[in-house]
Amino acid sequence: MGRSHSAPFVSLSPSSLQVCSSRLFMGETTQRTDQAVIPGHVVERSDRTDVTSPGPPVLPVPDRIRPPINPLPRSNTNIMQPQISFDRTVITTRNDEVVNVLIELTAPPAPEIERKPLDIVLVLDRSGSMGGQPLDSVTKAAAQLLRLVGASDRIGVVAFDDEVNLVLPLGQHDPTSAGRTVRAITAGGSTNLSGGWLKGLEMLLADVREDALRRIIVLTDGHANAGITTPDELLALVGGGRARDVSTSCIGFGDGYDERLLAGLADAGHGNDYWCAGPDQAAAVFADEFAGLASVVAQNVSVEIKPSAAVAVAKVLNEFPITDLASGGVQVALGDAYGGETRKVVARFNLRPVAEDGALDVATLTFRWASTVGEVSLHTVTVPVRVTVGDEGAQDPDADPRVHEEVLVLEVARTRREARDAAEIGDYQAASALLRESATTLACMVAPPQGDLEDLRLDVERLESGHWDSASSKKLFSRSRSSSRGRKTNYEDTPENPL
Repeated sequence: MGRSHSAPFVSLSPSSLQVCSSRLFMGETTQRTDQAVIPGHVVERSDRTDVTSPGPPVLPVPDRIRPPINPLPRSNTNIMQPQISFDRTVITTRNDEVVNVLIELTAPPAPEIERKPLDIVLVLDRSGSMGGQPLDSVTKAAAQLLRLVGASDRIGVVAFDDEVNLVLPLGQHDPTSAGRTVRAITAGGSTNLSGGWLKGLEMLLADVREDALRRIIVLTDGHANAGITTPDELLALVGGGRARDVSTSCIGFGDGYDERLLAGLADAGHGNDYWCAGPDQAAAVFADEFAGLASVVAQNVSVEIKPSAAVAVAKVLNEFPITDLASGGVQVALGDAYGGETRKVVARFNLRPVAEDGALDVATLTFRWASTVGEVSLHTVTVPVRVTVGDEGAQDPDADPRVHEEVLVLEVARTRREARDAAEIGDYQAASALLRESATTLACMVAPPQGDLEDLRLDVERLESGHWDSASSKKLFSRSRSSSRGRKTNYEDTPENPL
């Protein structure tokens, strides 16, 4: 496509801050086609599995809590701290209303001395396309990771092409000699990703330490083209590993891998997915993944959202794995929580007209997690979501402007995903228009992220000059997921390693 001159790019001048789309304030967004219908309302989600969720006994909370709320005492520093905030807590009678709710779950600090031991298996792609500098940099990064593990940690390394090779058994290794072994990995043939992952699972299950966190970290630069290659089968494999307490993180390297598949595998494995721009970023990805594992204070963190009969449509704005519950509502899986980290979810509730003033129950939130600090224990906290129905123009002192800012962040993430999808099918004009829309949305923020606006400008320039490529697409995909989930997933190129 040729360069378009249809519109100037949005800049963050004072005047541009006034260019805010009213639909953002009214809660209107493009509807996804995949919806799960439950009695009385529609709950939108990204995945569907009917389950029952009995859970442990519910902790009591006060009967009447006005938003924003903080249901657990801050003095209890070893327990996750839920909090909910609203863009509006007062709605009017006899109107369809939209309420956005920011759901936050803050983890306690990671213990400085005692933590759970880690059992990690690195599964490294050594297919032919990794030959030369890419494999050299990856094996160097893996060798550096050997020096980060603690005295109670164990690590193993598997390399795969069309065959699978055990490089280091799961155990404690001398970093120098083990590093030389890892650095000796050479490139081979095809990409048997499933074989490499299955070998990692076998190693972790052959010698289980009940108190250890177990994770497989897969790094690949290509598509699975040997062994099991069907996405559904691969997802089932990784999901089965998660059912046996083995999580999976995936690192996509360069511009030849299948980013949707790796993201799906990370979701199924309750791990993380990363885009690694080039060989120089491999060490940073490994180090950050290890640091996160070393600071895990809670696992299997989730929030269940059960709308009341007053809700016509309920929607989760983030891109987290979502499961339909047989009892009604959905469960949002947040994975592990790192020490001091706050996991965020935004839920949007389209309310039916209400005839009378007073308190209105909107939904019930149920938080679940397994604490890994000290003795392992399961926790469940249930929190009501309530608003007040009043006259039009009533004061709303409890409305939190942070909620609107978070909605804008997620709106940009969604539009970026749509732009990436349009570019994938060659509709660069539509992709460019969507990214310009994202820039306008960013301009609505009180403190717009300057780096994001510059990224959007460069992406539009690539699209309109005909220089859009696979690396650009993967970067956009990763940034969208990063914004939606609140964790860094993209590791940028450097001057020594340009895109």
